[in-house]
Amino acid sequence: MRSHHPVLIAGATALALVTAATGLQHESVAAAAAAYEEVKGWPSLPAGVQMGEAAGVAVDINGHVMVFHRPGGGFDPASTEPLKDPAVLEIDPESGRLIHSWGANTFLVPHGITVDRANNVFLTDVALHQVFKFSHDGKLLFSVGEPRVGKWDATHFNQPTDIAIRADGSFYVSDGYVNSRVAIFDSHGTWTREWGKKGAGPGEFSNPHGLAFVTGNTDVIVADRENSRLQLFDRTGAFKREWSGAKDAATTGRVFSVAAGADGSLYVGIRRADYDTAHTGVLKLDRDWKIVAAVGFDRPGDPVFNAVHDLAVGLDGSIYVAETRTKRVVKLRPMAKAAPPEARQGDAAR
Repeated sequence: MRSHHPVLIAGATALALVTAATGLQHESVAAAAAAYEEVKGWPSLPAGVQMGEAAGVAVDINGHVMVFHRPGGGFDPASTEPLKDPAVLEIDPESGRLIHSWGANTFLVPHGITVDRANNVFLTDVALHQVFKFSHDGKLLFSVGEPRVGKWDATHFNQPTDIAIRADGSFYVSDGYVNSRVAIFDSHGTWTREWGKKGAGPGEFSNPHGLAFVTGNTDVIVADRENSRLQLFDRTGAFKREWSGAKDAATTGRVFSVAAGADGSLYVGIRRADYDTAHTGVLKLDRDWKIVAAVGFDRPGDPVFNAVHDLAVGLDGSIYVAETRTKRVVKLRPMAKAAPPEARQGDAAR
């Protein structure tokens, strides 16, 4: 990871992901607060480029932020008209400047985006019912699924949502709004196995909407959206555990996205209902899946989130939050922790 020395700057609003009991009713909350600042005015797109519904966000091997958005479109799985403007934006993480864009006249309803270790870009389109692998500059390498044909079998999807990619190039697909499974494919896009069915029991799904791998092992985490939970599986789909937060807590709701940090922390996107700002935001869980931080949820000084849809973690620990309805990506940058009072007193004595 690259190191940063965050400072408050003009146009950035300081905020704390508070770990006190306030707003985290009934949750066991650990340790000290983690402070972030919202970077106002990020990204800074050129005139003529307007962010559409931001469905997916990822970070490439250079730390660049990759956004999969819906310029001029929305969530309409019956859509047949390709989006005429580029749907993939590559953005500088510091300046917010647009580096490159591609994918014009290609996609119907953009959804998930993931970048592999070779900087290839994997995408899902819920109206095309397909998963794509592109080179970093937008050359199609392969696709899986039949365009505009939704089914449940080894060569079809039905509104697939997200992708997670192993070091060997094999990948997992959460499938999705209609199907209720996680399917595994080899590096060439050939189906190898799957698990899941519609339901609310262990290993069952109601819109598996996001995927991540646990840092340091091969386990798979699924954001089981309409069941308002995370589910943890081993690499072949054997159920291990679930997390759904505390009943009636402000931070409990539908789980749209999950991302893993380098230290094993999990970042979770919560949206109980559209425009329900009091129950929409980002949680940080420690390795024991306990809430250690939260941002949003109508906390004073925090960004107001309406439609959290996807998350990504930058090389410097920044959190990128993609929202659909509000058509934006919010950057939350970590701030240096303040020294404890006793340390400051010692400095003053010297």
